[in-house]
Amino acid sequence: MELEELIVEIVIGLFLLFTSYQIGIKENITLLHGYHYTQLDPKDKKVFTKKIGIGTLLVSIGILVMPIINLISHSELGYYIGLIL
Repeated sequence: MELEELIVEIVIGLFLLFTSYQIGIKENITLLHGYHYTQLDPKDKKVFTKKIGIGTLLVSIGILVMPIINLISHSELGYYIGLIL
């Protein structure tokens, strides 16, 4: 595994982790496409942002796990495990 690949995967995972925090915890709904939050009833905003935040969190965990497992196993096993997560 090349160092550049490791750095890119970690940066993308951290960015998605930050995005999931902003959407799920801080309820910063403007990070989503305009149509999605303009068509949303304001009373459903909390539930909607929580679900989107959890989904983004799961994707970020999968991306962050990939390079760690690849480093430990010295193979491409992390890609398969990251996809499963």
